[in-house]
Parts: sequence; C-alpha cells; structure tokens
Amino acid sequence: MRKPIYVAAWEVGNSSSNVVFPVPPESFPTEVGGKAEVIEILGAGERTVFGGAKLDRFTLETFFPAHHDPSYVVNAPGTYKIPSLSIGKLREWCDKEVPLQLYSKAGGLNRTVVITQLNYDNERAGHLGDVWFTVEFVNYKPPTFRKVAIKKTSGKTPAKPKPPSKKPKPKLPATHTVKKGESLSVIAKKYYDTADYMTIYNANKKLIDAANKKAKIKAKYNIFAGQKLTIPAKKTIGTGVTATPKEASYGVTAGISRV
Repeated sequence: MRKPIYVAAWEVGNSSSNVVFPVPPESFPTEVGGKAEVIEILGAGERTVFGGAKLDRFTLETFFPAHHDPSYVVNAPGTYKIPSLSIGKLREWCDKEVPLQLYSKAGGLNRTVVITQLNYDNERAGHLGDVWFTVEFVNYKPPTFRKVAIKKTSGKTPAKPKPPSKKPKPKLPATHTVKKGESLSVIAKKYYDTADYMTIYNANKKLIDAANKKAKIKAKYNIFAGQKLTIPAKKTIGTGVTATPKEASYGVTAGISRV
C-alpha cells in the first residue's frame, strides 16, 4: 500500500488561514529557470545573454472532494474544508499575492511560495461536487530595499549669489604711459568711465603743448606714444572746459594719437 502524502498551505505568519489538499497530486512537476535568455538583436539575429537567477516554478494538479472516500482521500473527515471554501481561499491568495508556506513532509516540500496562476473546474463527469484545479506556484523571494539618506535642509531660502564685483579702477592720482594708438579720450574712459579728456589735458597741458610745438603739429590735443601723463582725481578738474566736436576731430600723424 502506498504511503499517504499530506499536503497543506498556509499564510506566512498566519497559520490559521490555511488549505489542506486531501487528495494528494500524483507528482509535483517543477520548472527550474536558468540564467540564460535568447534575445533578438535587430540586424544581428538571435543572441544568448545571461541575467540574474530565475525562481523555480512548480505545479500542483488535483481536486477538492465533495465526499470523503478513503480510497483517495488521505486526510481524516473534518480536517479539511468543503470544495467551495478551499478553492475560494486559493483564489483569495492568488488575487492578493499572499506569501504562503507550502509543506509536505512525505513529498519533500517546505517552501515559501506565491500563487502565479489558478485554473479550476467546478464539476467533472463522475465527480459530482468535486472541484478540480491546477495551481502554479513560484518560489517567493521578498524584494530588498536600500535606504537612501536624505540630507535635511534648514527650510531657509538659499541666499542669492552675489554678482561678480566690477574690476576696481586704478587708484588716483596716478601716471599713465601712452601706448601707440591711444588718445586722451581713450585714457579718460579707462580711469573715469567717461571721455573727459579735458581733465587729463589740463593736468598735462605744458607737456602736451610743448611736444606738439616741437613736432610742429597744430592739433591741440595730440599725444605721443611714450609720454608719461599725470592722471588727476576728478575733484582736481581744472577749468572744466570741454571740447567741441570740431576741437575733438584732429587727425593723427605718425607716432601721434588724437583725442
């Protein structure tokens, strides 16, 4: 006589929510998932790649009996539920994706699983009231989560970055050596932000006039490369006379700069 195989399942952490399989299945077909997968690459055909390990799947096919018949029912009367309650519990576990403990000492089963598929028939010919079913289980591997530290903020609005400070103007009074191509207006803009060339001219009038007279140049505000001019502070402005457009339109000769 074949030794009876008792099979039962219950919710992990809640053994009172359980189902007993009074008619043990003839076998437990198991599908072992390998790591290799075949993928289709456009223009290159099929290729084999290896990913992470897959979970084992196995199937249990049997029925919940409406009547106790010791020729095929291994559990004692009253130790298992009626077919409608048993199949209803399997449906509930399948819908809610509840982790289960599937156990059979004689069948070598002791696994944490979830139901991935359930198919059943309420009746079959010659089995009035019996519920035949096929249920697919997969080994349950709970997800792992990694904690991410989030830095707390003070809640204060961050201060706006300060705009870059403007390059400070040269300290005045100072001297300036004239470079080729420079004019009194260009030099004035460098130190005063305005073309106030009369301030520089008045502070260097003797030097500029003497150099122009020696070179026999009638243009009043011409300067020469290499001349060292005094750059006075604004408060030491001389006469305050400004040049007219006519006065500011003198030409440039070799080595001479205009206003």
